[in-house]
Amino acid sequence: RRLAAATAGAFLAGPLMAGGAYAAPAAAPAKSAAEAKQTPQSAPLPNPLARAAKRWKVDPNAVTIAVVPVEGTGAPALLHRADTAVSPASTAKLVTTLLALEKLGVNHRWLTGFYTDAEPDAKGKLKGNLYVKGSGDPNFVIEDFEMELSRLYASGVRSIEGDVVIDRSRFDVPDTSENAFDGRGSRPYNVSPDAALINYRNLSFEFLPDTEKGIARIAVFPKMEGVRFPSTIKLSKGACGDWKTKLGFKMENLKDGTKRARFNGTLPSACGAKNFNVIAMKRDEYFERVFRAAWKRAGGTWKGKVREGRVPEEAERRIAHASPALTEVATLTNKWSNNVMARHLFLTVGANRVEREAKEAWEAKLKAEKAEQAKQPKQSKQQAAGQNPSAKDKKAPKMPPVRGATLADARAELSEWLREKGIDPALIHIDNGSGLSRETHVTARAMASLLRAGWASPYMPEYLASLPVTGEDGTMVKRKVAVSEGRIKTGFLTDVRSIGGYVRSMDGRRWAVYASVHGAKNMPGGIAFLDNVILWVRDLGEKPTIEITAETAKKADEARAKKAAEAEAAQEAQGAQEVKQAPEAAEAEETEGTAEAPQK
Repeated sequence: RRLAAATAGAFLAGPLMAGGAYAAPAAAPAKSAAEAKQTPQSAPLPNPLARAAKRWKVDPNAVTIAVVPVEGTGAPALLHRADTAVSPASTAKLVTTLLALEKLGVNHRWLTGFYTDAEPDAKGKLKGNLYVKGSGDPNFVIEDFEMELSRLYASGVRSIEGDVVIDRSRFDVPDTSENAFDGRGSRPYNVSPDAALINYRNLSFEFLPDTEKGIARIAVFPKMEGVRFPSTIKLSKGACGDWKTKLGFKMENLKDGTKRARFNGTLPSACGAKNFNVIAMKRDEYFERVFRAAWKRAGGTWKGKVREGRVPEEAERRIAHASPALTEVATLTNKWSNNVMARHLFLTVGANRVEREAKEAWEAKLKAEKAEQAKQPKQSKQQAAGQNPSAKDKKAPKMPPVRGATLADARAELSEWLREKGIDPALIHIDNGSGLSRETHVTARAMASLLRAGWASPYMPEYLASLPVTGEDGTMVKRKVAVSEGRIKTGFLTDVRSIGGYVRSMDGRRWAVYASVHGAKNMPGGIAFLDNVILWVRDLGEKPTIEITAETAKKADEARAKKAAEAEAAQEAQGAQEVKQAPEAAEAEETEGTAEAPQK
């Protein structure tokens, strides 16, 4: 927690209390749907933003904005179409990560257990099955998986005679990667949740160009059994552009049961070194081919196959792998907008609800049975022993297996949590946790209330530290606007651009900011307009915002040149000492107008 708070840095600075602690801000409840209808929700855009919308050809009626103070009861700085339901794209992860932090705790970890239903003999031969039980670890990368198989080998298992049985029962979700909502099922961001996911089910090709020979050498990760990979791809001339389409990737099934990856296209030499990631296999096949290769490298042998099933009660756990803490996963989710992590967080919250309710129901059942037994006539010890001579040896009943969590379970937990925050669940509907869904919708006002709740949360330091820092890291690293003054999650779909997070204005106040642009015709200038929203908030209370464009940057350069010329003339007339600092002053005055130009 201390490290996370330090990462958040001076942005968190607020009123100090005795002992050096920061005063915790109070969260204002969000307006209900009925109240929202009575509140003007479409104030006109302030002049600087109206000019920015015109400059970047963004229709103000396709924009939603809410800018509210993060603490206290101050009035919103701007509410523009703030009660219009819109798709949030990946800013939906702002909801998912805060929900997960509060429901699971910062140190939550996912365990993947490796079980056997028999003891290996003296030679390490396991005459039974190996069971791999996942709990939803979204970050079980190949390096960790290979290490765990080495540990399994070291534990005494050398040869597996049976099958490798994968227990995915914690999540009750189908594999829908091939039917992704955007029709691009092979893209890694569309991989379906899997309680026993390894390495994001990702197949990665690294291209290392050799321009003299006109080829790029290919490195492949992870290693797989029974898959043939090419070692090179031809280089071509021309711009890099949509280089992934130009590769012409195909995965072919061969008659002998193996596979062959092929690149029928080329890689433009202008691209330089590139990484190409793809989902090319169903989850069982991916697991089996990766497991066979990794187990062989560990020194083991295996004669069976991969299949799905539950771990039997009599099986014993030999080793277990623990994931990174939730704080690290939340940071990866928000800074780099990792969709599969967000979906796993959402389902884990649902699984936590299912398991909690199952435990409560089981304990209530046992309590009721005990109460019923207490009502029965008392028997002598001799009578009880005669009727049930093995009663003292009878084991306590075990809780039956718990069903897997569905998206409906996660949504139910989210709805209850939002109500606790004073936010109408109808105003924030998250379908699967990631934003990759046309069913997900939010309003800007409700998202601003969610951000206020995040600021008031006991997990505020970890939450803020998980967000991209404007102009410095994550998905905001190339957007040099209000550098280091904002913590902003971005959203990007074909017809949606969005931002959500926190911005510190120049007068020291901190604001919860949510804004989005919708519609295909508004996309070319969508990011630039949203960057101007960030700048407008940053300048609140200090001076009017000047829209930053290529034109204003050019004017700033011309003004700097003019002032430099005037300074040079003045120097000749009055002497170097009197005008020595004039060019420096001019440069300092105009730097802001040139250093933070929004991306086109």
